[in-house]
Amino acid sequence: MAEKATKELEKMQLQEKAKVKYNEWLKKKRAEESEKRKKEKEKEKERQAELQEKKERAEKIFNEWLRHARNKPRPVLNGYGFPQGKSTGRPNGNSYPAPAYCNPIPWKPVHIPPPKEESALTMKNSKRSVSCQSHKFSPTVIYKPKSNLCVQSSQRK
Repeated sequence: MAEKATKELEKMQLQEKAKVKYNEWLKKKRAEESEKRKKEKEKEKERQAELQEKKERAEKIFNEWLRHARNKPRPVLNGYGFPQGKSTGRPNGNSYPAPAYCNPIPWKPVHIPPPKEESALTMKNSKRSVSCQSHKFSPTVIYKPKSNLCVQSSQRK
């Protein structure tokens, strides 16, 4: 009986120690979770603040662009197809747009000096002789197909 009582007492002490350790572990885990949540909230606030700052900067730049866009010069309508600002293309008002770029320097062909007559004659002669030498003529071969219906029909008659 004494042994049973001591074993039960030891069991109870072990269970109490286990509960105490579990409670300590549980407190530690809850503290870690709360710290993790705080960090996440801080990151979210930081991200929101960054987005807000970015939005404000973009809006400021847009408003500045809008103010300057009013003062920029407009394209001239007195160009190709738009004399006095009115379209003269087709009756329905469609016409080709004004060219975006016009080359200020007109195109000029490259000057090639004419060949001298002496060298031209020799070149013509040399070209003929080279071209004649380069071509080799093969003997003519007459090809007769074996299964020619016309030939067979004439042979049968």
